[in-house]
Amino acid sequence: MRRASVVVGLVLAGVLVMLSTGCVDQKKYDAVLLRNREQDKLLQEKDADIARLQERVEAMQARAGDAQRMLEQKDELLAAVQKERDEVRKAFNDLMEAYKRLAVGGVGQPLPREVDIALQQLAAEYPGLLQYDSATGRLRFASDITFDSGSNAVKPEARTALTKLATILSSDVAKKVHATIIGHTDTDRVVRQPTIELLKSLSKPANNQGLSEARAESVAEILKAGGVEAARIITQGLGESQPLADNRTADGKARNRRVEIFLAMGA
Repeated sequence: MRRASVVVGLVLAGVLVMLSTGCVDQKKYDAVLLRNREQDKLLQEKDADIARLQERVEAMQARAGDAQRMLEQKDELLAAVQKERDEVRKAFNDLMEAYKRLAVGGVGQPLPREVDIALQQLAAEYPGLLQYDSATGRLRFASDITFDSGSNAVKPEARTALTKLATILSSDVAKKVHATIIGHTDTDRVVRQPTIELLKSLSKPANNQGLSEARAESVAEILKAGGVEAARIITQGLGESQPLADNRTADGKARNRRVEIFLAMGA
């Protein structure tokens, strides 16, 4: 605006000089004045354009600053996620190694003979539900008989068998026996909405890993209700990572859906 006013002033001064010397008539004066107004208007428009451009530049600079901060935050978040992933991977690998040692058996003091005989009798009482391996101290419950599809609620027959197992483990002769309960699934994805809602309510991931953990914990609750101390029980979920059979067949999937209880002598 200052620049436009200066131009107007100079033009008017020149015109007045010419009028005073008699060199310019009224029409020429009016024409010059009109052109001056047009130039002044044009200068004002250009000044407005410059102001708008300046605002845009400042806005772009602000966005660039925000973008830079977002990039820095993204890098920090990515590093944190990668660290957490590595920790989870290590924990999972450690869990796999522990499971393999349990499955092989032969480590540590054998179960008391009375306990071993009682477990064999329990397995014989529920042949379709339960298998017992005396060499490894492993009890394997068929998941389809233990749970409904997508559920962590133990079915009545399985609950009865687990209650009898709790009676065995809470006896005086089994006071030093510890139980590691591990849940397994097949490779079918968790897609049923009731199952997803159930796992979310338990703060579990809505996948096979979460379902295997929830089922192991349900089994543990029955044992604790039957008198087995919580300090003697560990629960874990391995999802679909440890199949016993081919997941491409219905029979293979049924075998892979299971809950295993490994019994071993503790301190």
